[in-house]
Amino acid sequence: MSIPFKFQIIFSGIIVGIILLQTVIIAPTVFKVLKPSQTRDLLRGVFPKFFLIISLIGFISFFIALLFGIYHKIQTIVNVLTIVLALSCFFLVPATNKAKDENNDKLFSFLHKISVYSTMVILLINLFWICIN
Repeated sequence: MSIPFKFQIIFSGIIVGIILLQTVIIAPTVFKVLKPSQTRDLLRGVFPKFFLIISLIGFISFFIALLFGIYHKIQTIVNVLTIVLALSCFFLVPATNKAKDENNDKLFSFLHKISVYSTMVILLINLFWICIN
């Protein structure tokens, strides 16, 4: 196994770790410890960065594969899905926040579910990729 290929596996591990840290430790703690207005402000600052970092790591992994001529079909799919889903969530954040601010619960719920499901897909495909190698 080449070093660039190992880096792709490491990047998937980092993505899995970031998602687990955010969903298992940070978000529940924030909701438990902070007041609602503080929670809102903190999460609005964190989530755009969360999605950008994930997409950036996916892009770096994809770029390494291209740079070193590594072609593994599953990893390519994982990288592309990671980038597309994370960027989609990033661009949904303002609309999600606006729906929440305007008490449009139906739209907020829909947009929030998209980001939650997308994040779960990113987590699972990156975890799956690590487990098969």
